[in-house]
Amino acid sequence: INAEYMGYIRLMALWYLPLLISGALLVGIVVEYITLSHSSVPQNIDRYSAANFHYMLSKHYNLDLTIDFEKSILKGSITHLFKSISSGVDVIALDARDLIISKVYRTETKKELNWKIYSFDYINDMKNEQLVIFLDKAPAYDEEFQVTIEYSTIPTATAISWVPENQTFGGDMKFMYTQCEAIHCRSIAPLQDAPGVKSTFNATLRVEAPYLAIASALPVEEKIQDTIVEDKVIKVYKYAQHIPVPSYLLALVAGHIEFKMAGKRAGVYAEPKILNQSVYELSEMDSFMSIIENTLIPYAWGVYNVIIMPPSFPYGGMENPYLTFVSPSIIIGDRSSSYVVAHEIGHSWFGNQLTAKNWTHFWLNEGFTRYAERLIIRKLYGENKYTCQCRIGMYGLRDLINEFYKQKKEECTKLFPNTYHDGPDDIMTDVAYDKGFLFLVYLEGLTGTDNFYDFLRAYLTTFSYRSLEAWDMKNIFESYVSSYLHNATDILKQINWHKWLFEPGMPTDVNTEYINEFIQGSLNMANYYIDKKEGPANKSLYKTYIVDLRIIFVRQLVDRIKDLTPLALKAIDKDFNISYNELNPEVAAVWYRLMVRMNCREIDAKVKQFLSGIGRQKYILPIYNAYAQVDFKYGLKLFQELRYKYHPIAQRRIERIFHPQHSFIPVSYTHLTLPTNREVQISVVAVQLKKKEN
Repeated sequence: INAEYMGYIRLMALWYLPLLISGALLVGIVVEYITLSHSSVPQNIDRYSAANFHYMLSKHYNLDLTIDFEKSILKGSITHLFKSISSGVDVIALDARDLIISKVYRTETKKELNWKIYSFDYINDMKNEQLVIFLDKAPAYDEEFQVTIEYSTIPTATAISWVPENQTFGGDMKFMYTQCEAIHCRSIAPLQDAPGVKSTFNATLRVEAPYLAIASALPVEEKIQDTIVEDKVIKVYKYAQHIPVPSYLLALVAGHIEFKMAGKRAGVYAEPKILNQSVYELSEMDSFMSIIENTLIPYAWGVYNVIIMPPSFPYGGMENPYLTFVSPSIIIGDRSSSYVVAHEIGHSWFGNQLTAKNWTHFWLNEGFTRYAERLIIRKLYGENKYTCQCRIGMYGLRDLINEFYKQKKEECTKLFPNTYHDGPDDIMTDVAYDKGFLFLVYLEGLTGTDNFYDFLRAYLTTFSYRSLEAWDMKNIFESYVSSYLHNATDILKQINWHKWLFEPGMPTDVNTEYINEFIQGSLNMANYYIDKKEGPANKSLYKTYIVDLRIIFVRQLVDRIKDLTPLALKAIDKDFNISYNELNPEVAAVWYRLMVRMNCREIDAKVKQFLSGIGRQKYILPIYNAYAQVDFKYGLKLFQELRYKYHPIAQRRIERIFHPQHSFIPVSYTHLTLPTNREVQISVVAVQLKKKEN
């Protein structure tokens, strides 16, 4: 349009030069307005979704799936209840990945609909597809209608893990689980796979007896008749999720699983072999929930259940409502890693009840939840434990930021990162967790703790069951401060929102050096070993250290690795036998990474044993990184031998350590200004259809 008008202007310039000059001034003003209003503000579009949810919104969906362990597939249908939020649009675009579509039809009339699949992008070697359904007529504005899609998954669906018997705790039955965060739900079902879309859902799961199938929803209390298929008894389980949730919180599990209550409102699913141990380890869940309730607002979900996953699970936890996934690495016997569950419980408020609208605002989920996790720790265990946890968090944050700078990926050190080829799996890092946490601690310091709790209550109440962006949080914070705090002008003047959200690196406006006398004692002991190559007189204190202080001790060795010698490491291992006696993987993982980096290869067999028994990325990725630096060949061979034990998400991350094939194209947003008022900005994803045809 601009080119056409410019041609016309040039043609008429000879006759209307005076008007042209004055018109140019007006055009300049309009162009400047458009630039400031649109180009300089991130558009309300999810770059990782091809669904046209700004035109057709999925309010509810019904899943009816058979879990087939023999073929390693899910097969069945999904029925969407759509609401048209526009007029004149006669196509539905859904996210998909490697789904085998067999039939699409209007649910009410059974009338078949035409459909087509478009491949539109690859993100970190993962194909992304758009299922386009051509409606027989365009629905009216606000009209609701249903569409059913019959389909099956493939054995290599990126969201689904099919765990063989020998990788379970019981060793007698297979195990299936899904991991949908961030954009993997599209490999389970065709849907609007974007965190800005929240839907209720029902799930009917069919599986061969005696498997138990579970969904991230409440069981429907009704008697369901088993069926017989090819002489096999097929159990049917039904679940209903009545609170709208984004697609990444859909979770499905099937295995040899039993359930036991671990409190008045909290329960544990696990394989029978580890159920009682898991219940003991997680017996404080009720207390965790009560602390947040008493500080902020009531728990909205009624009950809270966790399931202990197979060792291959790639994360510490995953906050699926009614079915939080927890790594077995936290089942140690001393409840020392219960902070993981404290974090996942915090997600019940931050992330599940209110949700970041797209993945570039991921810190709204994780930064606030990290704050809630440490709020629990502070109130339940005291200030010293809180300080230790904060210091350990800073270690991870500094490591990550330093690594990103080495890789020239400074963009990923921002709270608002923007990358082109890197998918959300790769920007879901400690930056969102701990830099986000530091920002909230900074704001708390300006307002005072009690006032900050008041703000959090207002924030939760305002945005519950909705999706939001950072500017929404900014607006409500400024509104709260302006309305209720007498020193509002001074507080707001101090906050550099642009710096916190859009600038890279470690924060400089808040204390990041968490210290107390116990931490100092642990640091002193580590320094003594480094400097003297032997232990201090009080070295027996190490055996009394809580796990946090043991982590801090080993981390000090890592931080002073240039001064460290194999002799000092041998003295430490002689005194404490960390290589073989440390049961807590938080300590062991840091120690093994250090031993590999120092080329102390005598414990390679023990490291291999550790890597083969755990799939949690937090522990295994740094060790593979260390091998890649000191013995690339051996590290790659080790990964090739053990990769089948890891989840596909972890496999891709380790693969890129040894084969960094993907270019990283940063798209800097450092020039942006934040909108002062919330603007409604409409996506035009549906326009892609014509572009694809062309």
